[in-house]
Amino acid sequence: MKKTLDVQTVRDGLWMDTNITYAQVPGWLGNTTRDLKLTVIRHFQTDDDRRYPVIFWFAGGGWMDTDHNVHLPDLVDLAHAGYIVVGVEYRDSNKVQFPGQLEDAKAAVRYLRANADRFQADPNRFVAMGESAGGHLASMLGVTNGRQEFDQGDHLDVSSDVQAAVPFYGVVDPLSAKQGSATNDFDFVYRNLLGAEPEAAPDLDQAANPLTYIDRRTVPFLIFHGTDDKVVPVQDSERLYEQLIASQVPADLYILKGAEHMDVKFLQPQVLKIIEDFLTQHLQ
Repeated sequence: MKKTLDVQTVRDGLWMDTNITYAQVPGWLGNTTRDLKLTVIRHFQTDDDRRYPVIFWFAGGGWMDTDHNVHLPDLVDLAHAGYIVVGVEYRDSNKVQFPGQLEDAKAAVRYLRANADRFQADPNRFVAMGESAGGHLASMLGVTNGRQEFDQGDHLDVSSDVQAAVPFYGVVDPLSAKQGSATNDFDFVYRNLLGAEPEAAPDLDQAANPLTYIDRRTVPFLIFHGTDDKVVPVQDSERLYEQLIASQVPADLYILKGAEHMDVKFLQPQVLKIIEDFLTQHLQ
């Protein structure tokens, strides 16, 4: 069979850059240097001045172990929809306690903003998105614009601000997440993150709680959570949503019927379309 096709170009091609070092941090017991990496899904380079909004993805793993590439295949649809998607490696709690993870996240944002031309990135349209522990990081980025105490490392001449936050079943208050969980199998992750049990260290717990920081600089939030989540209580996302609305911050909360923690339901086209529509509305 021989055929001639007239193929219509309806979407960009995509490159994937891996093992991009965005920061160097203390390594083995503070005696060595460790590279932190990004994976960037970006669009074929053009000769014009086109710029793409950027989604920073923070994978979960209870701050114990994480793989910044693990869900990137599921997010390719967002890249095809016109976004640059960046998988961010951040230190786990075996290497640094909070706020080290937030400092890493902000360093990644600054790196992309400082190198916006290289990736055809629009530095005015940055989105923080993540799941579980990574959802906590996305929320923390969304509520800490302009707070320089979390900016550490390189590229301090550019901002670490984001313009929207999309947490998936993210931890909010470590204490209420621990106490409200339907299982105690993961109680230890909060102690590892904070360096103390959250109920015994209210100052540390408050410092790691996105609710602490909501103010006029807080960005629009799109929140997802499942009704059957046994790890992070859905009530925490409801509380985050309610406080955002009370503070007159644009926010939407979608509760997925029957969805468990890290459920494949969150990666379906129906959900990705909600994300696209929300970001189209709020990234001006």
